[in-house]
This record gives sequence, C-alpha cells and structure tokens, in this order.
Amino acid sequence: MKEKNKKTGGKKEDRLDSRLHGNDKVSGDNKADEHDKGPSLVKEMEAENAALKEMLQRAQADFINYRQRVEKEKAELVAYGKLETIKDLLEVFDNFERARNHFPKELEGNEWAQGMLAVEKQFVAKMNEMGINRIPTVGQMFDPNLHEAIHMEPAKGKKSNEIIEEYEPGYIYKDKVLRYAKVKLAK
Repeated sequence: MKEKNKKTGGKKEDRLDSRLHGNDKVSGDNKADEHDKGPSLVKEMEAENAALKEMLQRAQADFINYRQRVEKEKAELVAYGKLETIKDLLEVFDNFERARNHFPKELEGNEWAQGMLAVEKQFVAKMNEMGINRIPTVGQMFDPNLHEAIHMEPAKGKKSNEIIEEYEPGYIYKDKVLRYAKVKLAK
C-alpha cells in the first residue's frame, strides 16, 4: 500500500495540500516557494469560487424570472381566449334580446317562455359576475372610447352628441372594451 502511495505521489490529502501551497511535490525541500505561491493560489481559488457563486445566483434569478414570465404569458393567453369566447357569445345574447323584444303578449304566461326569460337573466348575472358590463347608452353623452356613432339626426330637447338610440349594445370587461356600443346621436 505504501508503494502505491509512492507511485501516485502520496495520499490525496498530501496532493491537495501541495496544490494549496503551490508545490506539486510533497517534499518539504522548497518551503520558501510554498509560502510564496500558497496565498496567491488561495486568493485565486476564492475569486473563482465567488465568480461561480455569482454565476449560479444569476442563473437562479434568470430561471425565476423566466418562470414568472411564462406563467404571466400563460394567464394572458387564457384570459385572451376567454374574452374571444365571450365576444362570440355576445352575438348569441344579442339574438336572445331581439327575441325578447318581439315577445308576443299572448305568451306572457307561458311556462316555456318564462323559462327562456329566466335563462336570459341568468346569462346577464353570470356576465356581471365575470366583470362584463353593458355600456350605458341612451341619455348619455357620446364617448368615442365606448361608443360608435352610426347616425346623427336633429332631436328636440336633446343636447348635441347625446345618445338618443342604441342600435347594438356595447360591453366592457374591467377596463377593456369588448365591443363598442353602436348608437344614434342628436345633432
């Protein structure tokens, strides 16, 4: 076993000690060289260690930022898909309203018709829960951020740019317009 250590230059600890002191040989012949090279090698290894730690910290921070960015993008895509679906459903809801506006008087007591009106109310309640609200129109002043003017005509007793009729309802989700309200204005 001792011969094996002689062939490899000594034990691992001795080799490490000699590296720290800048001496490849384990012999104690060059003690002056050991003291000269030792501190500089230790400083060099400490600097390398600090650089590696900094690289690791940056890599960890980059990964955390990447993960947060991906999660944010994923949430935005889900929200965008949700809004696109809602926009498509608004057309169906418009048809529900049109049908209700032409509801025959003789069907007012009909259970099936009352059920359809209840479905419409449920749809409106669900939209409100989701943060989707109808844009106010008739009687309001025209706001190009919310309304789209289709027609203007003179109207007695109305201010200029006051909305006098709604052609198509508009909807807003939080602070984003889903669909502009199409309106008629007073001149």
